[in-house]
Amino acid sequence: MSEKEASLLLDTDLDVSRLSPEITEHEAYPALISAIQAASADNRNVALLTSRIEALKEEGGELLKKVLDAIR
Repeated sequence: MSEKEASLLLDTDLDVSRLSPEITEHEAYPALISAIQAASADNRNVALLTSRIEALKEEGGELLKKVLDAIR
């Protein structure tokens, strides 16, 4: 994930009601949302968000793309 994508996630008021069930019902969704919320709470720490998402990369990579597409 690029810094631009991480910043987009952090600078967006994520309205989960706009996300499709395909996204919200995905197995990795709770962990991804938790990583986003934790990074926001920790002074919008992009490095922390990036490292947590990298840990979810295999499972969450496609899900992350869908979330980014949904909030753009």
